[in-house]
Parts: sequence; C-alpha cells; structure tokens
Amino acid sequence: MVTEHDIKILALFFLCVQALYILYYTIGLYHLNPFIKKKPLSPSEQQLLADNFPIYTKLPIDLREKCDKRIVWFRSRKRFVFYGKVERRKELKLLLSASAVLMTLGLKNYKMMRSLLRIVVYPSKYYSRINRKHHLGEYNPRFKTVIFSADTIWEGFRISDDNVNLALHEFAHALSFEMIRKNSWEARKFRVGLKKIKELFLREGYAQRLADSKYFREYGMTNLQEFFSVAVENYAETPQIFLAEFPELYAVIQKMLGFDFQVFPEHRSGVAMGT
Repeated sequence: MVTEHDIKILALFFLCVQALYILYYTIGLYHLNPFIKKKPLSPSEQQLLADNFPIYTKLPIDLREKCDKRIVWFRSRKRFVFYGKVERRKELKLLLSASAVLMTLGLKNYKMMRSLLRIVVYPSKYYSRINRKHHLGEYNPRFKTVIFSADTIWEGFRISDDNVNLALHEFAHALSFEMIRKNSWEARKFRVGLKKIKELFLREGYAQRLADSKYFREYGMTNLQEFFSVAVENYAETPQIFLAEFPELYAVIQKMLGFDFQVFPEHRSGVAMGT
C-alpha cells in the first residue's frame, strides 16, 4: 500500500532528477558526463581534416597530435544539436570541432567553458526567434550557444582562400566573449590585443586604408567584435597576404591567438604554445 510518505519521497525524487537535468544542460555539466566515450580520430577522419584544412598536414607531428587530442575532446564534450534534415552530421561535428581547435591551438584555454556549451546546426538559413531575423549563423552569449546553417559551413570550406568561413567567424565571437570574462594571463593579453586593434582603427587614415584595400569583408567594419571575427577568417585562410598587406595588425592577431598560421610558433622566438 502506497502511503502519503512514499508519495512525498517519489515527488522529491522526481524534483531532484528534474533539477539535475536542468543543471546538466543549462549550466554546462554535459562535458563532465563519465559515460561519454572519447573516440580517437580514424584515418578517414584525419584525411577529411587534411582535405579541408591545408594547414593540418603541415603541422609538426607533436603539434598535430595535440591538435587531434583537442579535437577529440571538443567533439565529445560539447553538445551538438541538429535540427531538421542535416546531412553528414558526423563530418560536420568533426569540421566544426577542428575549426575551434585550430583557432585556439596556441592557447591553453581551448575548451571555452564559460562561453560555449552548445552547438546548434540547421540545414540552411534559419529564423532566429530572439532577433526575429533569418540568419546563416550567430553566437548567443546568453545561452552560450553557437548556431550554424550547414550549407553555409560547407560553402566556407569549399574554397579555402576566399576569407569567408562561417565556422571560424562564429567561434571567434565565442572566444572573444570567453577572454573578455576571464582573468588569466592569456585572457589579459587577448584584451590588450583588442585594445591595440581599436587604437589602429583610431589612427588617422588606417580604417580608410582597411576599407580601400577590399581585403577584409565590409561586414567587419560594423564594430570591433565583428572586425576581430572577420580578421580571424583572413588570418587563417590567407596569412601570407595578411602579413604582407597589414603586418602590424597581423602581429596583433598572432599575439592574441598565440599561433601563426604561416610560420609555426616553435620556429619563432618568444612565442609560447598552450598545452
């Protein structure tokens, strides 16, 4: 016979389960799930990375091993959510994870636990209820979520040197938000970099030179955060041109990320790599 005491215990149990569920997904305990297995990259997955990231095969062996290890962690510990008929989901998870990892390969804080917990992917352009607009991609700091349209992701990787890569752009927003809120040494160095970029913009004629060059997308001139994300796309896809055209700005981005997409940090004095 079920007593009133038993009913109270059951009610309390379900309330506790519900509270844990909310904590698990909204506060970010997903990455602590002991039942999630971290599968190492297969040869076919490494080949997919090589096909879409020209720099991947150029990495020294030790650096590539670190890169692979971080990709495995990111892919297994971030929560990926797919809405609609998104094809090639495993490949998208791998490429998105690799985008975030390569961008942060020179940083210790590659996990971005304060700024990025969930990655949402739609098949194509989607309607954002928050902004009430159609988007190809966005970063929502309130929900610690990056949102993508799958077709735009693939388009970004189709041409590796057009300086348009949605994955890098939105992850750069998440990284910026992470660094603004932290008090670590590399976070402070990152904020110094943002300040220097702002100073360059205020320098007489510099902003106009950026605009006249047509090297950076016009959208990057919206504000400082958008320019940083656009600059990261250029920095990763056409580093040689970036360095030749805007060496001072290139040096600022290099110090902020701690990684040079053109010359590997271990070949340059005074640059430390994250572990």
